Amino acid sequence: MRANRPPSEHVVSPVDTVGGHPALNFINTLNMLPGVLTDTWQSDEDVAGWVVREGLRNALPSTRWPHGALLESARKLRQLARDAIEARKEEKALPLDELNDFLKRSASHYVLSMEARTTLHLERVYGQETVEQYLAPVAESVADLLSHSDFELIRNCEGETCVLWFFDRTKSHRRRWCSPQLCGNRAKVAAFRVREKSS
Repeated sequence: MRANRPPSEHVVSPVDTVGGHPALNFINTLNMLPGVLTDTWQSDEDVAGWVVREGLRNALPSTRWPHGALLESARKLRQLARDAIEARKEEKALPLDELNDFLKRSASHYVLSMEARTTLHLERVYGQETVEQYLAPVAESVADLLSHSDFELIRNCEGETCVLWFFDRTKSHRRRWCSPQLCGNRAKVAAFRVREKSS
C-alpha cells in the first residue's frame, strides 16, 4: 500500500479514535485524507506520541534507538495487525507467526505501590530496551482484539473510499460509518443529491 507523506506534526482529528479499540485506532493511522491514502506517522516521534495519546504507555520512550527504527517497526506491526484483522473478519487463516514474534519479545513486570495507607495500586510496567518492547502494549492490544472480540461487531466503514475500521458498540449494532460527521454525512449528502435529481 503506497501512501503520501504529510508533515510530521500531528493534528488531532476525529479519525484518531473512531476505531473504539486501541488495535483498530492503530491500523487507522493509515487512512484516507482528502481522497489520498495517508500515513499519519512520519517519524519515531509520531509513533511514540500516538502510543502515549492512546494510553498504551504513560510516557515517551527514554531509550534512544537508531533513527527511524521505531517508525519502521510500528509500520511493520501495523501491517501485520491489518492483515490479521482482515483475515479474522473474512474467517481465513490468520498470519500469527510474526505477531507472536512481537509478543514474545515483550518484557514486562508488575509493580505494586501504595497510594494511601490502605490503597494499593498494581501497575504493569513494560521494558523498552528495544522498539519491539516499546510496542509490546500495542501488539498485546491487537492480540486481545483478535482473541476476545466479537468480529460480527468489527467493521470496515461503508464509505466509498474509506479504509477505517471500527468496533460497533451501539445498542442496535447497526453502525455503518467510521463517523457520522465524516463518511455518514457524505453518504447523506450523496443520497440527498440523488433524490433531488430524480424529483
